[in-house]
Amino acid sequence: MNSARMLSFRWLAPLLLLLLMLGCAASPTRHTEARAALSPIAREHMLGNWYILANVPYFAERGKVAARVEYVQRSDGRLDDLYYFRRTMDSPEERWEGVAWALDESGARMKARFIWPFSTEFWIIALQQDQQIALIATPDAKLAWVYSRTPTIDAASYQAALTRLREFGVDTETLVRIPQPAS
Repeated sequence: MNSARMLSFRWLAPLLLLLLMLGCAASPTRHTEARAALSPIAREHMLGNWYILANVPYFAERGKVAARVEYVQRSDGRLDDLYYFRRTMDSPEERWEGVAWALDESGARMKARFIWPFSTEFWIIALQQDQQIALIATPDAKLAWVYSRTPTIDAASYQAALTRLREFGVDTETLVRIPQPAS
């Protein structure tokens, strides 16, 4: 197969991913009190490294292990959105680079883009335990993530996270724990 044809196949999967994410973000949102009552988020509370402890898998993240994100402040006011993962615990770490920005002054409603022109809206629905756990979901509650500053959290904290996600409308039965390396 010639190199031009291989290059076009290489970009097909990420393009399909973004189209799916765009479709999810464009779905009608069921407005509930929990969704309407997002608390303001100070940007500095989201900066730095977050381990992805659980998510509702979709094809871009499905099967990834040791997943984490890093948010880095940019001079233009947006954030570098860096997604790190491994395909197996023994494989080398890979990184996807994106950009994220706030949609309003609350800082809780964000958009992220990994391949132009496609972007996905996500909401920071809660910061728990002194900003050590972050709960993220799409506005329609079909996708969700549990972030932590550490690679593990205790069972009670995880259950509290699930309770808050359920209040938002996430089907927590669809959440999958993401294996993280031992500290």
